[in-house]
Amino acid sequence: MIQMQLRMKMNKKSLLRNEDGVAILMVMAAIALMTFLLVDFTFETKLNKIKAYNQIEKDQARMNAEAGLTFAMAKLKLYQEGRNYIEKTEALKGVVNPSDIESIVTMPFVFPIPANLGKDLQAKTAIQEFSKSAILQGSLQLTVTPVGGFLNPNNMRIKKKKKGEEERENDSDSDQDDDGKKKIAPQAYIENKLVETFAKAFNDKRESDDEFDNLYGNLEPKLLIKELKYFVNSPENFVDSEKAEIEQIYSKAEVTPKHAPMTTIDEMYLLQGWSDELVALIKDRLATHEVTIIPVNKLNEDQLEILFPNITDEQKEEFFKHRDGDQETGDPPKKFKNAGEFKALIVGTLGVVSDKDYEERAKEFENAGLKIGVAGKLYKVESIGEYNRARYRLVAFVDLPIQPVPVKKEKKKEDDKEVNPEVDPDTDPDDDDDQVADNDPDKDKKKAKAPPLQLMNPRIVEIRLN
Repeated sequence: MIQMQLRMKMNKKSLLRNEDGVAILMVMAAIALMTFLLVDFTFETKLNKIKAYNQIEKDQARMNAEAGLTFAMAKLKLYQEGRNYIEKTEALKGVVNPSDIESIVTMPFVFPIPANLGKDLQAKTAIQEFSKSAILQGSLQLTVTPVGGFLNPNNMRIKKKKKGEEERENDSDSDQDDDGKKKIAPQAYIENKLVETFAKAFNDKRESDDEFDNLYGNLEPKLLIKELKYFVNSPENFVDSEKAEIEQIYSKAEVTPKHAPMTTIDEMYLLQGWSDELVALIKDRLATHEVTIIPVNKLNEDQLEILFPNITDEQKEEFFKHRDGDQETGDPPKKFKNAGEFKALIVGTLGVVSDKDYEERAKEFENAGLKIGVAGKLYKVESIGEYNRARYRLVAFVDLPIQPVPVKKEKKKEDDKEVNPEVDPDTDPDDDDDQVADNDPDKDKKKAKAPPLQLMNPRIVEIRLN
């Protein structure tokens, strides 16, 4: 019995010391661990590879968009040189229309060029050769459009009254012209147009989005535009019955409004009464850059009425028949070659306003940052580059500044006489020149003739990336 117990103890100890099979378990555990690490490493490798390819595609799409912007700048440079040449060459005025050059520059560009544009074998061959020789990978869509119209918040700025001028309660008040008709400052029309544009977008959004309607249904579009007007104006120039309410909004937020012109449309996000959703409704319809041209060849009915509030329906109908052609009579369109032709139609043919009222009206809009013309100087460039699944959108505003006219220094004859005291005033050659100039029948024309308008090199004044 004792021997059996001893044997059992010895067998138990031998079993505990037996290590057979442990190595197999360790090998299996190591294989499992290495398999997990390999799978994880493979996944990370594939993920990094996908990320790398995505980044390459994004970079290529961005380069395509940037190439489109470079192409647009080159076209606008050619436009600048062509327009300057027309302005300097009298023989070309009235023969070549600046708006015709603009229409060529603003033609949209698409790459790859659609094959169906080649109507004959020669055109198709040219398109194929161009596509093969192009180094651009992917696709490109480029549009260049002139920025016109009146939707510029900075045009609501109220200029400080000069000493001696009668102060108004606000710039929206109307007075009367010589004919007893109502005459409203351009800033008031621009404000009304902004209210109208925003109200339409606001109401359309409310009808299509119940959540938006619940959040903003009680807001008043007119008050929001007044806040925008308050933001771009000096506090002392902004006089309005709701000024205190607007000031309270900024006081609660402990924020000081800019009280100066906007330099970029993104500054609308600084408006305390506007949410990001409200800004998005109108942001893409506005421009904040000064000296916007009112293109008379692209005026619509609303804009024509803003320029001349007292124009009748019959006069508007005749205006568009003259400019765009009359299908009933078969008269071809007669695009305006310059602002003078536009004035001749408005003042002479249609009799909308008198010559004096037209000049005063043009001066008022010029003071508000708007000029009447046939071709613009501010352009919106939209370039969309695509490569495989990547897409990059670039929006830039390009301005062609007007070259300032050098100021001529007046001759100081008294100083000249002090230097040359022996010169007889009665025989002074300068006086003879003045006398000849006075006898010149074309003297008034020469003095009234303005120097040719010259545009400077195009420059990017704002850029947005998406």
